[in-house]
Amino acid sequence: MNNRGNIFGGAILVAFGVFFLGYINDWFQFDISLRDIAKFWPLFIILAGVAVLFNHKKTIFNPTTALLIAFAIPLAIYNASTRTIDNVKENLDEELNFEWDDDSSNDYEDYDSDENDTTAIKGRSNQQFSVLMQPGVEYGQLEVGGGAAEFHLEEPQSGNIFEANSRLYGSKFKLEDEKKGNIHEIKFKMNSKNNSNNIKVGKGFDNDVYLKLNKTPVWDLDLGIGAGQLKFDLRDYKVRDIKMETGAADINLKMGEKLAESKIRVESGVAKIKILVPKNSGCQINMDGALNAKDFNGFSKDKPGHWKTDNFASAKNKIYIEIESGLSAVTVDRY
Repeated sequence: MNNRGNIFGGAILVAFGVFFLGYINDWFQFDISLRDIAKFWPLFIILAGVAVLFNHKKTIFNPTTALLIAFAIPLAIYNASTRTIDNVKENLDEELNFEWDDDSSNDYEDYDSDENDTTAIKGRSNQQFSVLMQPGVEYGQLEVGGGAAEFHLEEPQSGNIFEANSRLYGSKFKLEDEKKGNIHEIKFKMNSKNNSNNIKVGKGFDNDVYLKLNKTPVWDLDLGIGAGQLKFDLRDYKVRDIKMETGAADINLKMGEKLAESKIRVESGVAKIKILVPKNSGCQINMDGALNAKDFNGFSKDKPGHWKTDNFASAKNKIYIEIESGLSAVTVDRY
């Protein structure tokens, strides 16, 4: 009986070893994640109980039961952690009071000057910034630093390369810009009186930032978004490079095909990321982080951590996406 138990336990080890080795190296053609596998951890407890019943001594202290429990414990811990992460994602909007308001872009105060202005209304700091479009500028480099707010994208008034309107509780933005040859560098970062970001969030605190970019230059975007929401429709913009660092954030990007090549680099913690790319553009995804939930509709996996659209080699326009993430839900879709 002991020999049979050893054979059964060895068979389990071989089966799971082959399964996980094939899963990591893409030997098997099926769409399943470690999250999906972890949901079945109670099955190992059931099998462990069955092993006890069929053990001639009817004892829990046998190799097969111990082996099955050894599989069940880490899967149960991982399943519990991912469920906690999912709950955090679901409650993120409610806790930070992030609700997209499409009509709120018209709620700004009227200003009589193009100078940067700051007003305070009921504890909320309302700021307006503008940077003039200068002759000879072909490239715009925008660096944004902030969080705990909703970031929107709009088109500025004619004559400006950049505008921003912010409405924040407990913090303010600072603008710096410099023209270097045909490049205009713009830094738009959040700070406060004590040089720390103490923005207030929660019910009753609606923090909104409206960024407005001129559509003429080729843009490089460096977006440092902490806990917040960002929703950018970039179809009409010439975007060469996007670098994004996020915390617990909800990110939505819609790319266009104004340039032959565009790059997107995302580093995130616990985030919900959705990127839309044109169907006519070829797209390649490199992604690190086996614990993420992935949904890459219209992509084929050609090696571990690497996906491509079928038209990537022949497409006139190409989009390269690199994602490094901890526990995030990442969606890349084609429109």
